[in-house]
Amino acid sequence: MNFLRRLLGTNVPSPMERLRATESGSIIDRFRSNSPIWLVRSDTMKSIANGMSERLGPDVLRTLRYAARDEWAMMLSESNITWKGIDPSSWREFDRLWKGDGHLHASMIMDGEVTRYVVESTSLASIAAGSFSAALEHALQNNIRVGVESQNEGAAFLSVEMLEQSELGPHLLNRRNPSNERMPGNMLEIDEIEIDKEGVLTLFNAPLSIVPLRLFTFWERSSSHLLSIDGEESSKEWSEHLGNSVAKAFIDSGEMIMIEDEGSWAEVGKNQISKWGLGILDSVSLMENTLRIRLRSDAQYCIPRGILTACLQRATAKKITPKESRYDSGFELLFDLNR
Repeated sequence: MNFLRRLLGTNVPSPMERLRATESGSIIDRFRSNSPIWLVRSDTMKSIANGMSERLGPDVLRTLRYAARDEWAMMLSESNITWKGIDPSSWREFDRLWKGDGHLHASMIMDGEVTRYVVESTSLASIAAGSFSAALEHALQNNIRVGVESQNEGAAFLSVEMLEQSELGPHLLNRRNPSNERMPGNMLEIDEIEIDKEGVLTLFNAPLSIVPLRLFTFWERSSSHLLSIDGEESSKEWSEHLGNSVAKAFIDSGEMIMIEDEGSWAEVGKNQISKWGLGILDSVSLMENTLRIRLRSDAQYCIPRGILTACLQRATAKKITPKESRYDSGFELLFDLNR
C-alpha cells in the first residue's frame, strides 16, 4: 500500500472534506497539514487586494503573487502529491486542489515551440499565477522563472523560463500550526455552501476562496520594501493598511448587521468571525459608552479587527478606530462610542 501511495501520489480530498472547524473558531485545512485558513468570498479577497494596492501601490499585487507561490510550494512540500510534465491537464487531481482553493482553469498553450500558460480565478489572477508557478515547479522538480505577459483581475497569461538544474529551496515559515493542538476538529457544516459544476465552493452562488492565513504572513514579508518605515514599526504599518482594507471590503460587500445591545455581539462573532475561521470572541462588554471586545484568532489580528470595526460602522454609521492591546490568550479592542 505504501508503494502504491508513493507511485500514485496523495489523493486530494474535496474542499469540504479537507476543512475542519475547531472549537476556537478556526478552520483548518487537512491538506495543508492542518494550517488555519479563512473561508472568504472571492470578491471580498479582490477588494482587500485592491485596497492594499491603493495604499501601497500596484507592486503589492506582484508581492502577493510571490507570497502565493511560496504558500503553494509549502503546501506541496508538506504533501506526498506527485506530478510530472509540463501540462497541468496530466497532473493527477490537480483540478480538484486548484478549484477547491477558488481558482477556475489552468491551461497550457503551445505557440510554435513556445509554451505559455493561462490561469483563471474567481479571486485574483495574482494569487492564481503565484500558486500555479509553484505547482509547475513542483511538477518539473526544477527552478523556473515565471513572467506575467498580461493580466487582468481574474486571469493571467504566463511565460516560463527554465533555470539551471538545482535542488528546490525550501519555502519556510514557522511550521508550528497554532491549530494543531485542537485537532481533529469537526466537519465543516455551513448549510448555505455548495460546490458548483466547476468544483468551486459557493455561497448563494457567489464563489468562495480558501485563503491560508499564512499567505498574509508571506505577503507581509515579501512587501517589506513597500512600507515607509523599517523594523517593528513596519509591521504596525502593514497591519493598519491590511485592517483598513479588510474593513472597507466588508463595508463594500453590503453585509447587513443588526446590533441592538452587547448581547448582539455574540451573533456577530459567530456569523462574521468564527463561521469563516477567524477566531472566537471571548467576551464583550459595554461600560460608560466604551465597547470592549476580547478575541482569540490564528489570523493576524488586523483581519478580525477590520471586520469588527466594519460591523460597528454598519450598525452605527460611525467610523471608530479601536484602541488595541494584548491580553493573556488573545487581543482586546476598545471602541469609544462617544466619538
